[in-house]
Amino acid sequence: MTPNALALLSKPTGHLVYPHTSDAHLAEAVGLFASTGLRQGEAVILIMAANHCQPIRQRLEREGINLQELETNGQLVCGKAEDLLSTFVFDGIIDEHRFKTIFGAMIEKAKTFDGKRRPVRVFGEMVDLLWKSDPQITQRIEELWNEVIEVHSVPLLCAYSLAGTKPSAFPEALMTCHSHAVT
Repeated sequence: MTPNALALLSKPTGHLVYPHTSDAHLAEAVGLFASTGLRQGEAVILIMAANHCQPIRQRLEREGINLQELETNGQLVCGKAEDLLSTFVFDGIIDEHRFKTIFGAMIEKAKTFDGKRRPVRVFGEMVDLLWKSDPQITQRIEELWNEVIEVHSVPLLCAYSLAGTKPSAFPEALMTCHSHAVT
């Protein structure tokens, strides 16, 4: 991992994108992003594709992170990207109000612990499930994320799998939705 990538994942700001070609690299990047935040007392929301839940959780456990304890106290929130997508995308149409309500509430809940406020960082893979089949919906979801992260002042890391494609296949319109690329 490059020094720039390490810095962005350790101290994220804005809307980051991580185009990757390996699930192992994804687990390492998300593990660093999450473990650094958790060790600093931040809350972390992980919206993971079903096939990435176990590798990411194992990566965090190898770091000595007590996932059960952190999930119990709300410092770590894990959700499946597929399940969350189905709560605001219906027949190819995004319910934008529902999107903002769901993720705004999730962020605000994670921010509050024992009556105190803590920083939150978010990782999401919902867009990765859509970008190859529907880049327009994907772009709109990225734009909605920009609105949510601005309102709630949180950094967001998005991941896109480029496995089986050339890096040049990643649409420029999606790249420009992000403030930083993790390379």
